[in-house]
Amino acid sequence: EASPMSRKVVLREKKLTAIPKDLAGSSCQHLDLTENFVTDFKVLGDLKSLKRLILDKNGIKSVEGFPKVPTLKTLWLNNNAISNLAKMADTLQSSTPNLTYLSTMKNPVCPDMYFQDGSLENAYKRYRLLLIYKLPKLKLLDATPVSGEERKLAAQQGASLEQMMREMCKDEAEYEKQSLKKTQKSFSPPKKPAAYLAKGHVRYNGTQSEGNRFILNNEL
Repeated sequence: EASPMSRKVVLREKKLTAIPKDLAGSSCQHLDLTENFVTDFKVLGDLKSLKRLILDKNGIKSVEGFPKVPTLKTLWLNNNAISNLAKMADTLQSSTPNLTYLSTMKNPVCPDMYFQDGSLENAYKRYRLLLIYKLPKLKLLDATPVSGEERKLAAQQGASLEQMMREMCKDEAEYEKQSLKKTQKSFSPPKKPAAYLAKGHVRYNGTQSEGNRFILNNEL
């Protein structure tokens, strides 16, 4: 732990729901908020020197509302509940364009890296390519260095992967809308359908994560 005037501030397990306002305008460069309940990120916009932010184990479902933090180089979001990859990528591209190290392991948004049949391995590769495409300054993603080959593939495939994710989000939004209507009429929860690769194409009837929706039919 340290005072707000310190360059390194550690506030682990403090039951915080927002970043302390007294940090605003400070010279803090390293902020560790591991194991809290932080979902209010407004103060980040007033940390003009912040380079490293750790938000592991905060129960975060979305990074929407992240202010612009152009100085941020390292962001850890491990062990949270982030489930929408397209929205996360858009937000980070806008708010933290200079990230060089990002880690989102053990979030629904992040496919498992280690799966014997190779299906999730390929899903994870596409997840990496999308984030490298959106955050071109990344050097390290989930503890693995970004390779030159990945940069090349991201430049080639990033736009199509981004479009794929947007189509999936549209399908899911429509499904959620229809599910809500059915629930209100019947008062019984609807069965969850298969996830979609793109509009009208069923591809994976899984429950683990949105990141796993990168699995294609021929990988099942």
